[in-house]
Amino acid sequence: MLLVDADPAASALEWSDLAADEGGFPFRVIALPSKTLHQRLPDIAKPDEFVVIDGPQTEDHAAVAGSIMRIADELMITCAPTGIEVNRTTPVMEQIEAVAAARLVEARVSVLLNRAVTGANSVKNTRSILAELGYEVLAMPIGRSEVYAQSFAAVPERSGMEPWRVVVAELLDRADMATDEDRKAVAAARSLLSRTKAGK
Repeated sequence: MLLVDADPAASALEWSDLAADEGGFPFRVIALPSKTLHQRLPDIAKPDEFVVIDGPQTEDHAAVAGSIMRIADELMITCAPTGIEVNRTTPVMEQIEAVAAARLVEARVSVLLNRAVTGANSVKNTRSILAELGYEVLAMPIGRSEVYAQSFAAVPERSGMEPWRVVVAELLDRADMATDEDRKAVAAARSLLSRTKAGK
């Protein structure tokens, strides 16, 4: 895997540098906050690598964000379950639509609910609002966790990775690259989501 830090703030790159004393991340990390990322990245990524791009805020760095939108197969919008966060998805989607004509293949677009309080009505309500707006919302929300909040400068504990494994499994499923184990994990998350919607 290759993690591309395309945010001029370079927090992902700084994190990986600081974590080097603990053995570092088990994947490559590079900085590429460039408006020509879509042209340069194919020469950097290896043919067998999964590439994850950490993008900047679109309103602050539209050119860099637009370049990411031109090359990424899946564009995942993160959204906390609040009204202001839902509102902020609109300009992101507008920019995605604006660059669509420059792509050879249409991008998959999804929303990941993060900073969520497990079991709270805000998660269920926000999911419904986003669905009404036409978004495909991933089944597994990412909750607030001290594991993430306190992991900067260190390698995150594996105990906090399970929700992310389900997110990755769903992304692989959306790309028709999932294993049977991935599909089982996604099915379990969707089953739990269905029971939550039904109020069971």
